[in-house]
Amino acid sequence: MKKLITLSMISFAATGAHAQTSKQIGLMTDYLFRGITQTDNNLAAYFKATEQVGNAYGGIHFINIDTSDDAEGLPVEMDVSFGYNNQFDGFNIDLEVITYNYLVDEKGDETEFKIGTSFGYNLDLALYRGVKKKTWYPELSYEALLSNRLYLDASIGYWMPDDSNDTALTVRTELGRDFPELYGVDIYAAIDFISDSTPFGGTNDQDDSNTELVIGVRKNF
Repeated sequence: MKKLITLSMISFAATGAHAQTSKQIGLMTDYLFRGITQTDNNLAAYFKATEQVGNAYGGIHFINIDTSDDAEGLPVEMDVSFGYNNQFDGFNIDLEVITYNYLVDEKGDETEFKIGTSFGYNLDLALYRGVKKKTWYPELSYEALLSNRLYLDASIGYWMPDDSNDTALTVRTELGRDFPELYGVDIYAAIDFISDSTPFGGTNDQDDSNTELVIGVRKNF
């Protein structure tokens, strides 16, 4: 992880371009990662910061997670990412490395590689490869600005673990609005669906689908 952060700093500095930094804090009724709850369907609070220099970008993200009572460490997930959005004549290839680091002993870290591209009509297509858990996750996402300061985000993805016969379809639709009169706070509601809430098999495999309503607020700085 330290090597990744160092590499990100060197790459940003080497571009010599002006950096654009953004920060966000938020609170939501559940932290769902691609349809799977990470907080046992309880509240989650997070902070994230992103920086972009030219076509290069990186970020860090802290969020609470659910752990057992006898776990040692902080029940916090820290994600660090670095990517480069290669721009060509009429298309792009977005390459990114994401590390999921857990500050508690009972969860193992993970690293993902992403390759993606953008289409017209605000559509993005990405393929994620999990290194340690050996997973594939293709995802198609869409975002649009609506009238009256409303926005719509939607995505559809598919869990494909190498070491499990299970797969899972995920769908997320989010409708939100920003409120300038409330210092620019965003309020949103999202519906998350997963066709198998335990797509990695194991002793707790139930093969049950799950649909959940998530409500959240966030503030950009």
